[in-house]
Amino acid sequence: MEKTKKDHLKELNRLLVWPTLVLFIVFTVSGYGILNPGTVSGLTGGLFTRAFSLYLHTTLTLPTLALVMIHVLIAVRLVLIRWGVREGNLLNTFLVLLGTLTIVLLVLMQYMVS
Repeated sequence: MEKTKKDHLKELNRLLVWPTLVLFIVFTVSGYGILNPGTVSGLTGGLFTRAFSLYLHTTLTLPTLALVMIHVLIAVRLVLIRWGVREGNLLNTFLVLLGTLTIVLLVLMQYMVS
């Protein structure tokens, strides 16, 4: 049986879950390490100092949120199709535009803030 686009997207989504989860956990711990460096440094054996937490957090913001957005958009597409929205160019264009707008906003917030 030949795999459909939906099958490939499900596989991609399942593969994206793991790096997204790891990045999100590191992102969260590093963010907490900025606010409570003593606690996080103690829990991580001194690895996550405040400076390292700040570096990681600012470095991982865009990749983490981009992976989360891709994961969410794939899931939204599959849910919309399951709810009866017709699969096609209009749905794909809408989701690509939504993802692009979100990524552009993330980049603007990350790099254009003065």
